[in-house]
Amino acid sequence: PLVVEQIIQSINDLCRKTGLTVLLVEQNANTALAVADHGILLALGKVVADLPANEMIADSSLRAAYLGY
Repeated sequence: PLVVEQIIQSINDLCRKTGLTVLLVEQNANTALAVADHGILLALGKVVADLPANEMIADSSLRAAYLGY
């Protein structure tokens, strides 16, 4: 968990300071969506949702079905 936190912080710093675009593939949806501008949710290789991260977090049906909360 500490290394993941350090990596996420480094990605945030790089993006903020340089405008860098990052494609992050992460199994922990909460971690990924907390730092993402946009999220794409895959299930069995198919796109289930393609939304801004804040909309994905706010969608209770997606959270219940795929994100575990």
